[in-house]
Amino acid sequence: MAPAIPTGSYVIMNAQTQTYLNVLGYQTDIVNSVGNHLGNDIWNVASTEACGTTIQSYGTGAFLTFDQANKADTPNGSVVTGNSIHPWVLQQNSVVPYAWNITDMVTGNALVVQGNSVANGAQVLEECDTINQRCQAWFFIAKEPIPGTN
Repeated sequence: MAPAIPTGSYVIMNAQTQTYLNVLGYQTDIVNSVGNHLGNDIWNVASTEACGTTIQSYGTGAFLTFDQANKADTPNGSVVTGNSIHPWVLQQNSVVPYAWNITDMVTGNALVVQGNSVANGAQVLEECDTINQRCQAWFFIAKEPIPGTN
């Protein structure tokens, strides 16, 4: 059995860009932040019996999801937050030690930062899953949420 990420709260950092998975508001696009504490950088991660792994914003309560009907970011859809649990698979990245791919259980695609941008607010997208890429590697850094903070 492969090791898993324990249920808990994390900041999730992209190994390539060293920026953090972030959402600016409820049911909006997922972007990356430079860690300036202006958005919602903390995520609750939990394994489920039937639905893979769920990733939920600590700040907004919305779930990380992929909306195939929202064509604002790509013709295939947009990575956003929503009301419904969306299934993700966490796979160890074979290039970056201690890092994980966040793979959509429905599409089979992995999360990446658009253009490997280090800019604050860079878009997070799904792309074809090739687990041997540094840009698809994410670190899960345990974080104890403090009430009233992001």
